[in-house]
Amino acid sequence: MLKSYACGFGRTAPDTIVKLMLFLKIQSLSYGYSGVHLKTVERLIDFFNNDILPVVYLEGAPDDRISLANMALPLIGEGEVRINGKVFSACELEAQYGWRSLQLGAKEGEALLVGTQLTTAYAVYCLIKSLKICVLSDFIASLSADVFGADASPFLAEVQAVRPHKGQILTAKNLRTFLSNNEKKEQYVPEAFYAIPQVHGAVKDAIAAVRKVIRTEINSATDNTLIFQELNAIFYGGNSHTLPLSFALDYLAIALTGLGNISERRTFHLINKTEHLPNKKTLDFWVLQRMGEGVSVENKHLAVPTSAENPMLIEKRFDIKGMGGSAAVKCYQLVENIQQLLAIELLTAMLFLENQFDENDVKRVILQDFRNDLKINKKSFSLKKSLEKTIRFLENFDFSHQIFQNSKI
Repeated sequence: MLKSYACGFGRTAPDTIVKLMLFLKIQSLSYGYSGVHLKTVERLIDFFNNDILPVVYLEGAPDDRISLANMALPLIGEGEVRINGKVFSACELEAQYGWRSLQLGAKEGEALLVGTQLTTAYAVYCLIKSLKICVLSDFIASLSADVFGADASPFLAEVQAVRPHKGQILTAKNLRTFLSNNEKKEQYVPEAFYAIPQVHGAVKDAIAAVRKVIRTEINSATDNTLIFQELNAIFYGGNSHTLPLSFALDYLAIALTGLGNISERRTFHLINKTEHLPNKKTLDFWVLQRMGEGVSVENKHLAVPTSAENPMLIEKRFDIKGMGGSAAVKCYQLVENIQQLLAIELLTAMLFLENQFDENDVKRVILQDFRNDLKINKKSFSLKKSLEKTIRFLENFDFSHQIFQNSKI
């Protein structure tokens, strides 16, 4: 059964995703409803603990079954594994680790093959990254608002109290924490600044809803054929269907696209304020907005709901597809794109920051060393290298500072 489904080609799942898949499959099988031997689960644990990661192909895998077959194939000494970044044939594991290929018993092939672990692994990754992105977006937006000279009154608690969406209230609270006491205010402030609580807040509320779905899925048995020992019964259902996750991932993708859109607009308005631009570099900085616009256009394509698709398969029994794998891979790319848009906005704001941070500005401790590292006013300044540094800075962002302690969803 595993051999017949273990196809796929082209791109492979990142190591982080494969390790999550292993963990989630171990978790699901450990509930005891799938009818697998203890030695099978223990071998999966061996793979997880030793960072022996099966090579999981993504192309041609609209749902989880093909990907899970690739993940399980090394258990029987076939397929490929990745160890420390190098790919080995699974048959080499016996010589290297003393692990003999397993002889799977009745029901075990199906238990390994069926589940939602590919989709759930991507969903977990996207959720964790989205939670971080939400805090980063508020922090970066506060810097952009300071640089632009936006009025802080739209972020007052009184404004949010009469429309008390939880995410909106939290966003405004974050902005009040992050903003400096800049007295320079613009008369004309675009919606991309004064509606930050409403837009960012709506994204937070969407993520909170998605979080509930993913939390339930993580703690579920997602086999179709379920063995209830206490009832001495076997029931067949559709617990491996990925549509609940597809809906959640599509919702997350749409919400994050909105976050990317408003970030790109703030970048546009910062660059458009020519009085903030160093004269000799005005034209160069428009490249940042062009890049952001290109990423935003890609996001709009990625945000098209995959869950609305239902391809006709030759297997008439499986006539309603969840499309979880496709939704997951698409959302993964979109999450990475949003971080790039935030990096563009952060770099733009840093470039147009006229002076060093005020001593009372809470952002100074976090951003001053980073700004110095960009070498903005030096001949060696490079826009390309600065953007790469900014992306790495966000990738490794330190959320341990006390100002972030109460800023999370």
